[in-house]
Parts: sequence; C-alpha cells; structure tokens
Amino acid sequence: MNAKIANIVQIISIFAAVKFLEQIISPIATEMARFEAFFAQTLKADTEPMDSIMRYVQETKGKRLRPILVLLSAKLFGEPNALTMRAAAFAEMVHSATLIHDDVVDGDDQRRGRASVKARFDSRSAVLAGDYLLAKAMLLIANDTAVLNEMLHTATAMSEGELMQGSVGLSYHGSRNDNPNESGCHNVTALQTHYLDIITRKTAMLMQSSCKAGAMSVEASPEQIKKTADFGLLVGQVFQMRDDILDGENTELAKTLLPNRLEKAMKALEGFPPNETVEALRELTQFCAKRKQ
Repeated sequence: MNAKIANIVQIISIFAAVKFLEQIISPIATEMARFEAFFAQTLKADTEPMDSIMRYVQETKGKRLRPILVLLSAKLFGEPNALTMRAAAFAEMVHSATLIHDDVVDGDDQRRGRASVKARFDSRSAVLAGDYLLAKAMLLIANDTAVLNEMLHTATAMSEGELMQGSVGLSYHGSRNDNPNESGCHNVTALQTHYLDIITRKTAMLMQSSCKAGAMSVEASPEQIKKTADFGLLVGQVFQMRDDILDGENTELAKTLLPNRLEKAMKALEGFPPNETVEALRELTQFCAKRKQ
C-alpha cells in the first residue's frame, strides 16, 4: 500500500471512529455542540501566524475523548455548566499541546491523517503553538483553584511519563525495545508495574483528571468524585494499551494487561445508578478497548 492510499485509509478510519463515538455520546450531543463552539472561540489568537495555526489545530479534529469524559462525568451528577466547558477545553488543549510537541520530538510529519503542525508550518512554530495552548489552557481555569491544581498536577505527570518512556527499555516476549535489565525490570511482574506507571502518567492521568474535573464542576460529593476518578484512570489505561497494540509498541505487555483493566473499568461503572449516561460510559470504555484507529 503506497503512502497516499494509506493516508486515505487512515482518514476514513478516523472519520468512522468519530461517527461511532457520536452515536455513543448521544446523551451529551447538545453539550458537545456547545463545547465545539466554545473550543473554536477559545483557540482564536489575536495575531498571525498563531491564529492560522490554531485554526489548523481546530480543523485537525481528533476523537475528543477527554472533553467527552469531562461532560459525561458532569452529566452523572448534574448539568454541565460554564466551568464544565472550561475544564473540557483545558483537557483538550493540554492533549493537543502534547501531541504537537511529541511530533516535534519524534520528527513525525503526520497526525490524524493530515500533516502535523510541525510539517505544515515548522518545528519552531509547532513548539510555540504547543506553549501557547498550555498557557491559554491555564488562563481558562485560573480562577478555579481546585480544578486548576488537579489539571496542573496531571500535566506535570504527563511530562514525566513521556521522559520515562523515552529513557528506559520495555522488553517482554519479543515486544519492542531493549534489555529489561537496563531499566531495572528483572521479572515480568516488575516489568508490568513499570509499564503501568508509564502509561498512567503519560495518558491515563489526563483521562482521570478529565472525569474528576467534570464531577467537580457540578459540585459532586467527594465520594462521587473519587469513584469517577477511579473509573477515569482505568479507562485511560485501557485506551493507551489499545493504542500500543495498534502501534505495535509493547504489544505483549498491553495484550496481557488490557483484559484485566477493561474488566475493572466495567466493574467501576457498576457503582453508579444505571442510566443513559452510565451506559454511554460503558460503551465508550468498550470502544477504547476494541477500536481499530
């Protein structure tokens, strides 16, 4: 398959995944439409070329999993409000900034079936655009101390997770990377623990914080917030494990651990009264575990 055909296939797969997600999240269809309008407005920059880059970021739309988790978590306990929207935008901005910076570090020219920001503009512009997104995200929730502290703690952990992944090896039954002795992982259990630590920091904690921020935004009880955060961490681990399987990275580790994490995530949802929002979260979890893109 040549590069052009592969790119078309990827675009079709992304489109199909987004359309399937739209069906799953029907309980928050109105709120998602409000989010998209708010997010587009929030991304606007006062000057060029930053505004052009932000428009490109908006157009290069992903699955919006993190805003979806914010909105669904809020919907569990109340009605999404202005703080919910700001928290959802924060989560998506931090995620987008991370991807932009990753593409510079990894030298990737493709993102979501299109040219990456690095390739479309240049590396310097991409780094500055990522910095701009992070700064603007913090401004969004600067007055909401509890949510800001939660999100900033997560953003710190994400950077640590990325560095951990790049500096150590993970080797297990022929999966990619180096000798496990170099990372201090001398047995399978330690290797699995180390792998979970990395994916928790680099991916799962942002999904956990997205769920937690959604519940916090509608003043859920501490017990409700904790239960929602516990679920968010598990679905985040499931998502990253499936990502690794699709990308061919640490596949044996991911395949070994994914069923257990999926079972735990589904069990965590049993702690909520059954309704259409919980059902949407259940279907979303299955999507994260079985998606093709």
